[in-house]
Amino acid sequence: MADSPTSPPRSGTPERPRTLGRPRRTGVAPAGDPRQEILESAARLFADRGYAATTMSEIARSVGLGQSSVYYWFRSKEDLLLALTGANRESLEVARRLAAAATPPPVHLYAVLHADVLQMCRGALDFYDLERAAHAQPDSFAEILADYGQLRAELERIVAAGMTSGDFLAGDPRAAVTACLAQTEGVQHRFRTPTPDDAGRGAVLPDPAAAAQLAARTAVRALLADPARSAEVERAALAAGDEP
Repeated sequence: MADSPTSPPRSGTPERPRTLGRPRRTGVAPAGDPRQEILESAARLFADRGYAATTMSEIARSVGLGQSSVYYWFRSKEDLLLALTGANRESLEVARRLAAAATPPPVHLYAVLHADVLQMCRGALDFYDLERAAHAQPDSFAEILADYGQLRAELERIVAAGMTSGDFLAGDPRAAVTACLAQTEGVQHRFRTPTPDDAGRGAVLPDPAAAAQLAARTAVRALLADPARSAEVERAALAAGDEP
């Protein structure tokens, strides 16, 4: 929703911008964009507490607004989630861009999986929380579910091409993609939620880049007919994924 325009000045009085939204519960008028502040606060709470455990009233309190003011910008928690995740299509865009460039299947697969894990790790919440919300309310999350289906179809085409060319071990492309996605989605989950026995030993996955490389490297290496090519494929994929 676009910000309200500033009110026109009255004759003989200086121009004063109109305040957006309702006053804060703190009594302080909002200094920035309330919608953006709500999104940023929701992202922090979803990441810290999980989507299901976070309430709209908690989001409202975190930005100093009444719950009705939050509902002015977002009709529901699902709307908030959609606003936070709707633009996350980077991996699908990488898949289509590299397909148009006739990228070799191993490089293509690595680049897409790498982009997907980066996207998930940098997102507002764990992919598994998003998946549960989407399956519980498929009508509300139809666009996200459609994007996921399209990404899976692109991955199956890449793997099938690699099996035909001999770059990948022969097998069922659908099963192979299921294994790849289980790998990448599991790694992003462990990036967000380390295993209990990691306490005190330091992070295995210190940042999204480390998580993305581990997931993509492991998944692609398992499919390669010649695993010795793994380092070469990784170098080419990282370069290809960075191209505009």
